[in-house]
Amino acid sequence: MNYLLENQETNRLVFRKLTASDFENWLPYHHDDEAIEFYNAGKAPEEACKKWFEEQFLRYEQQSGGLNALIDKKSNILIGQCGLEPDANDPKKVVLRYALLPKFRDKGYAEEALQHCIKTAFDTMKIKALFAHVSPADQEREAIFSELGMEWEDTDIVNHTIVNIFKIKK
Repeated sequence: MNYLLENQETNRLVFRKLTASDFENWLPYHHDDEAIEFYNAGKAPEEACKKWFEEQFLRYEQQSGGLNALIDKKSNILIGQCGLEPDANDPKKVVLRYALLPKFRDKGYAEEALQHCIKTAFDTMKIKALFAHVSPADQEREAIFSELGMEWEDTDIVNHTIVNIFKIKK
C-alpha cells in the first residue's frame, strides 16, 4: 500500500513529495546535532543527506509511502519532512516519522504534521495501529509522540540501531 500523503494540507502546511531540488535546503538538517547524533550514522553531512534522499526516492518508486516534504503555506519554504512507511523489520506495520529543520522546531509543526498523518492513517487508510521508532536518548521526540497519545511498547533493533517503539491504536 502507498502511504504517501502527497498534496494534503493542514492549517499551516502542505505535504508534497521530496524532490532533488530540495537537497540544498535539507542539507542543514544533517549538520545539526540531532541528525549527527541520531541519523547520520557516522557519515559526513553531505553523504548522509544523499543517502536520506535516495531512501525516500526508493520508497516513492516502490509506492510504499515515505516522508513528505513539509512546506510552510505562508513562506512556501521547506521546513521539514513527515510521513508513513512500512516498518523495516515487519512491513505489515506502519511507522510514523518526522524531522524538522532546526529553526522550525518548537513551533508546533511536528505535532501538526503528525496529527494529520495519524488522522489520515486511521480515517482514510483504515490502518489499525501506527508505530514510531525513537532513540532511547531522544527524550524530546519521545515526549512529542507521547503527547500524541502514543505509548511505549517495546525496545528493539531497527537498521542496526536500538530504538524504543511507540504505538497508537485507532
